[in-house]
Amino acid sequence: MKYIRKKINLENFTIRSIPKSVLTTNSEGKTVIDTESPNYYYGKIPNYKIDNEGNFILNSFGQKILNTINVDLFLTQKFDDMGLFTDRPYIPKTETLTEKPQGFNSFEYGRLAGAPANFYYSQPNSLSGYTDDSLLQQVKSYRKDSNGQDIYVTNLNTSDNSKENFNGVLSEDSEKIKYKIGATTNNITNTGVEYITFKNKFTKRIDEYGFIKSSKTTIFSVNNSGWNESNTSLSATIKKEEYLGVVFKPEVDSVVFINRGVADIFERHAILSEIKTTNDIDTNRGGFIRI
Repeated sequence: MKYIRKKINLENFTIRSIPKSVLTTNSEGKTVIDTESPNYYYGKIPNYKIDNEGNFILNSFGQKILNTINVDLFLTQKFDDMGLFTDRPYIPKTETLTEKPQGFNSFEYGRLAGAPANFYYSQPNSLSGYTDDSLLQQVKSYRKDSNGQDIYVTNLNTSDNSKENFNGVLSEDSEKIKYKIGATTNNITNTGVEYITFKNKFTKRIDEYGFIKSSKTTIFSVNNSGWNESNTSLSATIKKEEYLGVVFKPEVDSVVFINRGVADIFERHAILSEIKTTNDIDTNRGGFIRI
């Protein structure tokens, strides 16, 4: 989900004019403003649309038109090309090279005529860094101990597809929990992302909305096998002529949730009044609610 923050100046919707119909003459013969007039809206945002004289604007059915504040939202759509490229075996026009040119870098120079697949192989590498402990929830057991704390069972696979993937705890001691996410079941050691979450160490960070978040210090590491004979091949790519320029029906991303800003001190309490049962927490406002 992507948050887009927009600020709307309510002054642009506030009435700052006084119609002649609310002007009256007092006992002293002076022209004064009748603030009790139903056409007097100075300094207010009326609930219904009004004209310059303060009268309600009616639709073709004679009904008052609600006064709304419009927010421009840009929707995106996807065009999937039906004519996808297809790999095909090929016979090279040039002789196959036996030695890699000095300084050759496939990521910089791209494909080289006559270069075999092993020219594009790369050495294995690893990546590590710090993150939060949000994924720790994926490997916990449904049970809790006598103190109400989560229980982590070593080698318990919590993946939805346990036959192929492994999400689970590798080891646990009094200081830390080591676990894997996204590993292959038959090769847990060399696949997936390994996490180490420390139980008594905490890290503070500022999230994308400017709030301070605290989480247990977590280190992640992942091994990359690099490019090798098991994941690299050279092929010609073709495209069927009958599918050139043909696309699937566009998919419009039109699911929009508007999070109202805090207009006054009673806003958060007003949101709570919409919640009647615990199930409403999951369904209210499309499943998103911030208190």
